[in-house]
Amino acid sequence: MEIDLVYLWVDDTDFDWKKKFNKYRNVPEQFDADAVDICRFYNNDELKYSLRSVEKNAPWINKIFIITDNQVPSWLNVDNPKIRIVDHSEIIPKDKLPLFNSCAIESRIPFIKDLSEYFLYANDDTFIWDTIDKDFFFENNKLVVRVEKFLKKGRKYNSLYGMSLLNTYNIFRKKYKSEIYAFYPHHNIDIYKKSLFINCINDFKNEFEDLLLQRFRTSSDVQRCIVAFYMLMKNEAVLKIISRNFIQKIFKMKTDSMIYSLKGKHLPKLIRANTKLMCINDNQRTTVKDRENIKKILEEKFSEKSSFEK
Repeated sequence: MEIDLVYLWVDDTDFDWKKKFNKYRNVPEQFDADAVDICRFYNNDELKYSLRSVEKNAPWINKIFIITDNQVPSWLNVDNPKIRIVDHSEIIPKDKLPLFNSCAIESRIPFIKDLSEYFLYANDDTFIWDTIDKDFFFENNKLVVRVEKFLKKGRKYNSLYGMSLLNTYNIFRKKYKSEIYAFYPHHNIDIYKKSLFINCINDFKNEFEDLLLQRFRTSSDVQRCIVAFYMLMKNEAVLKIISRNFIQKIFKMKTDSMIYSLKGKHLPKLIRANTKLMCINDNQRTTVKDRENIKKILEEKFSEKSSFEK
C-alpha cells in the first residue's frame, strides 16, 4: 500500500507573499485578530526538520507533496524524486486566489494530481518524533482518528478555533442526525482516504464552496475534522483518545501524539518527550528567543541532513 504525505507551507518573509497578505488583510472587512496574526504564517525552517524526521523515522512514505503559494524553500532539493511542490493554482480555482485560510486550502488536498488513495496530512510544525510504521495509522484495517478531547455539550467557545470546530460538528449533525462525538483533533499528523475525503466534500458542496470564499479564517469555517466525522460514520475509521491517563503520566509511558506550545519553559522537556508524533505550536506569546531555542533543539534531535536538502 502506498501512502503519500502532504504539507502546507508558507514563507512569511517572501516579499511578494507579504505584499498580497497585507493587501487583503487591510481591506475594510474586519478579520478576527487570530486569523491574521503573523504567528499563523511564521516560517522558522521547521519544514526542514520535519522532513528529516520523515526520512529517519518513516522512510516507507511514498511521495511528499508541499503545497505553497508560488514559493519554494531555498534549501529544498527539488530534484529529489520523492518531492513535489504543488502551487495553490494547481488545486484552487483561480478566482478564489490568493487564499490565506488554511482550512480552505486543506479542503483542496484530495485534488492534488497523482496523490495516493491513502495519504498523511501534516503542518510544517509537526514531526515524526520516533520510528513508526504504516500500521500506526490503521487498526483492524480501518483508519485511526486520533483526538485530544471531546467538546463539552452546551459549552460556548470563544476562540476562533473552538467556534469553527463546534460549527463543523453542528453542520455534520444537522445533515446526518449522527451521534458522532464532537472532538478536538490531536493537532498532529493524520491519515485520510482520498475517495472518502472527496465524497465528504461533495456531500457538503455548498459549505465547502462558501469556505473557499473566506480568504482568512472565520468562526464559520468548516474544519477538516468533518472528514474524520464522515470516515467514522461510514465505519471506515476508529476513534482513539491520545491523552495520557494518570498512571501513564506517572510512569512516563510513550504516547501516540503530543503538542507543546512554543514557549521557553517547555523546551527542556521537549527533547525528552516520549511520543511517536510531535507538534510544536507557535502562538502569539512566542518570542524570537523561543524560536531560536527550538531550532537548536530540532537540530539536536534531527542533526543528520536529509536527501530532501541541497
